[in-house]
Amino acid sequence: MNQKLQTRAFEQIAHLLQPGEQPVAATRAQVGSFSSSRLGTVMKQALIMEAGGALGAALVNTGRQFVVVTTHRMIFLSQSFLGGPGKRVLGEMPRQHVAVAEVKMGIVSLVRIAFGNAGDGIALTFPRVDKKNAEALVAALQQAFIH
Repeated sequence: MNQKLQTRAFEQIAHLLQPGEQPVAATRAQVGSFSSSRLGTVMKQALIMEAGGALGAALVNTGRQFVVVTTHRMIFLSQSFLGGPGKRVLGEMPRQHVAVAEVKMGIVSLVRIAFGNAGDGIALTFPRVDKKNAEALVAALQQAFIH
């Protein structure tokens, strides 16, 4: 990812950070929904019942976003017209409720993120130019952070 864009994303969330919380990775992504029942990519009214209310549905309805992973949570920002991080926070999820469910790297990379134990989550897709960003996001989510 363009280091400048990642730095801007980190700056956008700086005021939201809790004591001791550090940003780890940021990237832009196309957000869609998925159900671990594997009936295909299914749009649901409430994707995350126990962990975050209607966060998943709200995220899916906005499409392109900036995803920031910190040591404590995953934060979703709007994306500006030029593809940079927007100022609006679309949602967030504590790290303990976030798990990488599936990764497929290719011309179009796909990273499925599961929320909580409900078996639902979001699918992040990345074009070929953002493949390294997808890999960095997965690595950041797979790191164990103690807080």
